[in-house]
Amino acid sequence: MTLVTLDKITRRFGEFAILDGLSLRVDEGDRIGVVGDNGAGKTTMVRILAGVDDADLGQRNPRRDLRIAYGAQMPAMPKGTTIHDLVMRGTGEHGVLETRMRALEGRMAAGDEAALREYGELQAAFEAGGGYERKHRVEKVLSGLGFPIADMQKDVAVLSGGEKSRVQLAILMTTPADLLLLDEPTNHLDLQGIEFVEDFIQRYPGAVVVVSHDRRFLDNTATSIVEVADGVANRWKGNFSHYSQQRDLALLTQARQFKNQREFVEKEMDYIRRNMAGRMSAQAKGRLKRLQRLQLIEKPKGNRSQMKLTFGRTTRGQQGQTAIECEDVRVSIGGRTLIEHGEMRVWFGEVTALLGRNGAGKTTLLRLLAGHGQPAGGSIRRAQNLRIGYFSQEKNDLPQQGTVLEALRDLDRTVDERTLRDHLALFLFCGDDVEKPVAELSGGEKQRLSLARMTRAQFDLLCLDEPTNHLDVAGTEGLEQALKEFPGTVVLITHDRQLVESVADRVAWVEDGAIRTFDQGLGQCLRVLAEERSAARAAESEERDRAAKKAEASAAEPGRKAIETGKVRNPLMFQKLEERIMTLEADIEGLRAAMLDPANYASASKMKELQGTEAAKKAELADAYAQWENWQ
Repeated sequence: MTLVTLDKITRRFGEFAILDGLSLRVDEGDRIGVVGDNGAGKTTMVRILAGVDDADLGQRNPRRDLRIAYGAQMPAMPKGTTIHDLVMRGTGEHGVLETRMRALEGRMAAGDEAALREYGELQAAFEAGGGYERKHRVEKVLSGLGFPIADMQKDVAVLSGGEKSRVQLAILMTTPADLLLLDEPTNHLDLQGIEFVEDFIQRYPGAVVVVSHDRRFLDNTATSIVEVADGVANRWKGNFSHYSQQRDLALLTQARQFKNQREFVEKEMDYIRRNMAGRMSAQAKGRLKRLQRLQLIEKPKGNRSQMKLTFGRTTRGQQGQTAIECEDVRVSIGGRTLIEHGEMRVWFGEVTALLGRNGAGKTTLLRLLAGHGQPAGGSIRRAQNLRIGYFSQEKNDLPQQGTVLEALRDLDRTVDERTLRDHLALFLFCGDDVEKPVAELSGGEKQRLSLARMTRAQFDLLCLDEPTNHLDVAGTEGLEQALKEFPGTVVLITHDRQLVESVADRVAWVEDGAIRTFDQGLGQCLRVLAEERSAARAAESEERDRAAKKAEASAAEPGRKAIETGKVRNPLMFQKLEERIMTLEADIEGLRAAMLDPANYASASKMKELQGTEAAKKAELADAYAQWENWQ
């Protein structure tokens, strides 16, 4: 069933039509990845799809009562509210559903059949949104997005921009909806967080439309790709890899057809010119009429515009020698130690990917490697006369005032304007773009300007912190190619797995206060970490089994006394309590299913009986959970 369609949508900003006749259909179960150049209209299309922005022309046709989860619905983050409470509150959808259900119960008891039907629909929506297990779902999502249990009680007012983005993503992921719209959800996530979101999307019961530049993420989540370009949306079956192959093949086919048609037209026109006035003029006029009716094939536009990025062709340093060496390094921030006794070596001519969970200390370590500050302990030794370029994900190297052109001119006032404009054109700042105020640039434009400034100098070592954030796919591919061609040394923080696999020689993994080096790259790193997590889970399971057997043996001993507080310590009893909870939850699910049975909700007396039984079971379940939560 179709959820929403866009039909010949036009959206203008001033005289410029960013969307011009765009059409799109989203059906139940769709997994649509949206790609396109920065400024092509991806976010504008998604906003119109969500119903938070209006088209100038064209129609948006949503299904009746369509529920959409989109970032524009985000609540405010008032001071004094914890992360956990804010996500529990969400967009208010659960509270509204519960209030409406409670209001219908009185009418249902009086035998109102319309109320019974509406209650069944609301209850189904409440359950689909995880209403009865909301606390567990919220904590699972927050944990999956990288928030430890202790951090869930942090005040939202003290969160960083990246943390706020993850909180907003958690709200979207726990909002009951038929259609989930995500705009660059992998920004600010670490590798484990990205994998969690991938798994979530794969299991999501509704449809998903996601704008992303992460090629591996789109490979793992999308079943079709929508490319927004030239004001329209072109849809391709399959994931990102299939889209890339199909698009390249389509461009090649169109180029051949265009070439063949052009050769045919030139041949026909030559015949017409030679014979229009001679004895073959009738045939010439006939061919001319056929040419006039011929539908011409458009010249293929070729690949998307791509940054011409280069970090230099010559660098200092001998391949295989040490560029930076860390010994017994301690990394601290705000009085908190992030890394203790860190050991790490960076080799000339190699790319090292610095990876790990958010908050592990990667950015602070990278700043220290680049010479910005001193470690709290230990030593960092650098090769002599090492020229280091540092790229910050906060882009705080950009001037707050002035234009794009002035931001580049500030680096070297001896360079003429034509040279500066030519350099900015390599980063897709053309014509009047160079006169844009820096303060008004989008995230992607600021990213490109930072890279443009960085490539005006010669460096031996590049320290890059999340350089792909806010870049489109074409920009990421341009960066990837530049890193492959750079003969110098690179230390790179990124969560773009395809970029790491393509350019990194080794991985330095930061976790639990230590730095571990994997010389065979990302594949080895992920494989070893997965094996360790699996072994840890197996050890925990064995420990639980040993505890249960010990409890059984202890229960057989005579003279065991209950704890004076009334809280049972016996693990065997705890196991029975968990079994009771599972039984009660299954009973409640059965009662709710019975309420949705037309034969039951058509009978007021039967519904009243079922509701009474459900209330008793829920009270019993609440008591069981209270015992479970207070277990000692």
